[in-house]
This record gives sequence, C-alpha cells and structure tokens, in this order.
Amino acid sequence: MTTRSISTNKPAKILPRSTALILAFSLALAGCAGREARPVASTNPSDSAFDCAGITREFEANERQISSTVKERTDAQGKNIVLGATGVLLFLPALFFMDPKSPEKVEIDALRNRNNVLTSIAKSKGCRAPKSQLTELYKHLDSKPKPASSSDSRN
Repeated sequence: MTTRSISTNKPAKILPRSTALILAFSLALAGCAGREARPVASTNPSDSAFDCAGITREFEANERQISSTVKERTDAQGKNIVLGATGVLLFLPALFFMDPKSPEKVEIDALRNRNNVLTSIAKSKGCRAPKSQLTELYKHLDSKPKPASSSDSRN
C-alpha cells in the first residue's frame, strides 16, 4: 500500500504495521528502563541524639544496604551486557531497555559517606569507632577505573 505525497506527487513509503507497532512499543517501554537513585543524606538532625549502640546499629544497617545494592548493581550490569549484545546482534530495540544511569553507584557512595560521618560522630562521643566488615568489597569498588570526563580530554 502506498500513498501519494501531496507536494511531490511521489509514492511515500509506509512502515509495515508490525514493524511500526514493535517500534512504538519499544520506545514506550524505553522510558521505564532503570530507576532513579535514592541516596541517603550524610547527616541527619537526630545525629546528636545517638548513643554508641545506635551509631553501631545504623553503621551495620548501612553496610547491609551497601551489600544488597552492590548485588543489584552487578545484576544490572549483567542485564545491560545481555541487552547490548542482543540489541547489536539480533533485535535493535533491545538497546532501549539498557540502563546507563547506574543509580546504585550514587547510593553506595552516599551510604559510604554516611558511614564516614557516623564514624566521626562515634569518635567525637568517645565511642569505639564502628568496624567495617566490607573492607575487601570497598577495595574492589575503589580499584575500578573511573570513567574519563570531558574535562580530562587533552588538546
């Protein structure tokens, strides 16, 4: 089926209905890919009311959250690899479902900053500083190369 263009009187090409539906569906779902970061605040108004046990409890809860967020990040990176390969090799609209934002990194960094604040609060109150159980995980996270920013480019 072709239609005539009004201005040039030449046949205009129309996408097959199935291709148009797949493209529209892919674009609609592309907006659903990923999620927004939900970082915690480094300081809270109630920080001054913490006792030593409360500081330790929150520190440990933050470390549990970091562990689960790292697992979520690993899963998301694996999903992005699969979607990227599928999009390049088989089905181009699969690329729309990738999540380039990496909200997990923002959340992990915020939780680590919060734990640094909790450690300094513990020291200022004369408490024993909470001991991290994730030192190996932190070494692994810190050893990953940072992406180059546009200001790092040389002329």
